[in-house]
Amino acid sequence: MAGKPLLVRLVCWKPEVAAARAAQLESAGFAVHAAPMTVTKFVSHFKSVNPDALVIDLDRQPSHGHMIAKSLRLHPSICRIPIVFVGGAPDKVAKVRAELPDAVYTEWSGVAAAVRRAVREAPDEPVKPEPHMKKYEGTPLAQKLGLKAGLTVALLGEPEGFSEALDGLPEGVQFVPRLTRTAGLALWFVRSARELREELPYLEARLPEGVSLWLVYPKSSGHLRADFNQNDVRAAGLASGLVDYKICAVDGDWTGMKFARKKAGRA
Repeated sequence: MAGKPLLVRLVCWKPEVAAARAAQLESAGFAVHAAPMTVTKFVSHFKSVNPDALVIDLDRQPSHGHMIAKSLRLHPSICRIPIVFVGGAPDKVAKVRAELPDAVYTEWSGVAAAVRRAVREAPDEPVKPEPHMKKYEGTPLAQKLGLKAGLTVALLGEPEGFSEALDGLPEGVQFVPRLTRTAGLALWFVRSARELREELPYLEARLPEGVSLWLVYPKSSGHLRADFNQNDVRAAGLASGLVDYKICAVDGDWTGMKFARKKAGRA
């Protein structure tokens, strides 16, 4: 009698591609969980699904897949789930491999064998990567936000005293209270799901070409209370035609996620 098939948790950011990859894995004899990775409670999600392996597509949004794998490895209760990275540009894969050398790396043509090997050779003591924010410890906030000399910054919804308290501010940085054509960067402090939902499309439509936007929102561990979280911020940005590429702790109450417009030709 055949045993129960291995359960694979697939992370693939493009729905139509995810469906094809899931079908490929299923045809190889695996059971597949391929729902979009937009869960609020990361640890409880993996405990509930309890996959035999995590397969991450690095062909699209490799930084997101990298972040998920790091988050998994940093939680003791789920860190032993074997990880398989598939595809990806060589330079992006090299960065992931440097932090997670004991994961399995492959192309889609060899994914079935790679999953079985990852499960069979799962490390007893998985490599624990450096927490994402640790590398920024001691770095001035202005540098983390990307503020450069002479830059005009649209500062929207600023908490009282924020700009005055910024450490490491380069010479000539100017803050303006609205999004203008001369702005080289925008920081928006958003406080509610309604504000995020209703104001972000308006803001995105007026974002100058090539200018990035920091969406700064209340930390779940801070003193402020909000009816939305990091996943909602990312989803709202994607729905407005933006893509996130950096996260930064602002202070004890605020966290920022940096967005840019999707490049022409990208879905």
